[in-house]
Amino acid sequence: MKNIKKSHRLSKRIIALTLSVMTALIVLSSCGNTAPKDNTADSKTAANSNLCIEDQNIVDSPKWLTKLDAAKDCEQLIVVAGVGETTCYVSMHEKDTKGKWKMLLQTPGYIGLEGMGKADCNHAITPIGTFTIDKAFGIADDPGCKMEYTKVTEDDYWSGDVRKGKHFNEFVSIKDIPDLDLEESEHLIDYTYEYTYCLNMGYNSECVPEAGSCFFFHCMSLVKPYTGGCVAVNEAVMKQILQNVKEGCKITIDKADALGIDLDEARDFANKNI
Repeated sequence: MKNIKKSHRLSKRIIALTLSVMTALIVLSSCGNTAPKDNTADSKTAANSNLCIEDQNIVDSPKWLTKLDAAKDCEQLIVVAGVGETTCYVSMHEKDTKGKWKMLLQTPGYIGLEGMGKADCNHAITPIGTFTIDKAFGIADDPGCKMEYTKVTEDDYWSGDVRKGKHFNEFVSIKDIPDLDLEESEHLIDYTYEYTYCLNMGYNSECVPEAGSCFFFHCMSLVKPYTGGCVAVNEAVMKQILQNVKEGCKITIDKADALGIDLDEARDFANKNI
């Protein structure tokens, strides 16, 4: 969650909120009940009355996923498809034992206040590209993460200190770097809700100062319908993602049309697979 010290017009925020609500209405219909189904009307009514966003069926991934370049050389992939100025459609996929792609979950989410594109240290832009998730951490206890998970303490920061030896764009402890530039670094535990569960997306792994730092995949804010350049989803879904994410998981970020995703088709696909 990059800190962007700029003012923005109220109208822009209203538009962002409107788009986020529209996206949620499109995608929340993807939630299904994982209990066994039968064809009786009563069972379908009972299942539909208990729909919950984090309780979804695992189904075959849609065809657009298999066509992505990012899907050619990994076993697990998170896709962030921009569908509005600050909103996105997020899905998580994994190959089964037979090498067939399966969709584990899908959800609406938020992206940077200034949309997605070429990210840097001065703008609230979510980076477009494919990256490898390289760290799992959070303020909450380990939810059962398959990657190594670090529980955040008062001593932990994400370094924004560009000086040599200060580990710019890395998870650090103030105990190890007592002279860390705290003004330029994020005190992780201060982000009480957003960093309940968090993944570093792997953007700017070369740690180039101009490219920026603190680009995470984390829980939604309780207030803002956008991020400072990160990707944010519902806390319950974020917990589920951490329970499934594995070493080597990639994340690909781009506009929905560039990824070959038609939202109407995605909605129909979701409804058929509840």
